[in-house]
Amino acid sequence: MKGITAFCLSALLLGTPQLPVAQAVEAETVEQAPGRCGQFGPGADLSGCDLSRQRMVDLDLRGANLSAAKLESSQLMGTNLDGADLRRANLKWANLRGASLRRANLSGADLFHVTLDEADMQDAQVRDADLFGANLIATQAQGADFRGSFLKDVILEEADLSAARLDGCYLFRAVMLDGRFVGTRLDQADMTGAAMDGADFTDANLSGALLRGASLRHAKLHGTQLRGADFANADLVKVEVIQAKNIPASFHQAISRFFGALPGTPDN
Repeated sequence: MKGITAFCLSALLLGTPQLPVAQAVEAETVEQAPGRCGQFGPGADLSGCDLSRQRMVDLDLRGANLSAAKLESSQLMGTNLDGADLRRANLKWANLRGASLRRANLSGADLFHVTLDEADMQDAQVRDADLFGANLIATQAQGADFRGSFLKDVILEEADLSAARLDGCYLFRAVMLDGRFVGTRLDQADMTGAAMDGADFTDANLSGALLRGASLRHAKLHGTQLRGADFANADLVKVEVIQAKNIPASFHQAISRFFGALPGTPDN
């Protein structure tokens, strides 16, 4: 018996082959998430499961129920979550780069500093969610609904949110460089201090939006609704204005800071 004990101890000390990191994580997942919480696949019921800090890359979770699931700091790069239920899920610091979330429901989800770069979020429901500091670089989110969500310091660089609903959203200091917001609802949104250089707002609705101190250099305002928008101290150098509607006085005043008064009357 003593010989066996000594042999086992020496094996540990001399370096028994260890599992690769990925295998170790998977083993931990099975141990910590028994039963249904360890069953991954289309339509899986993972509601309320604790899957924090797990590696779940390139999985097929179409239509899965992940409502109220804990996915903090988990890696879901390239995972298919089309039509998945992620309502009230905790996705703080999670990485969903390149994931597919078409028609997924993320309403009420905690997306604090989540990474959604190059993800496909077309027609997703992201209402009343917390996206503080979230990264959505080059994300495709056409037709997505973000109403009621907190988007302070969000990065939407080169993202396409055409026809999306962002009306009334808090986008303070958002980075929207070269983004596409064609036909997007941004009325009553707070975009104070936002970086919007090169963004395309063709046919978008910016009525009543706060754009104080925002930078819109080379931005396109083609047919854009601007009634009541506040452009105080905005940087409008080389902004393209073609058939914009109801241009407010604050826009003319911001332009005049650089080029002098423009012809025409405000709110025409």
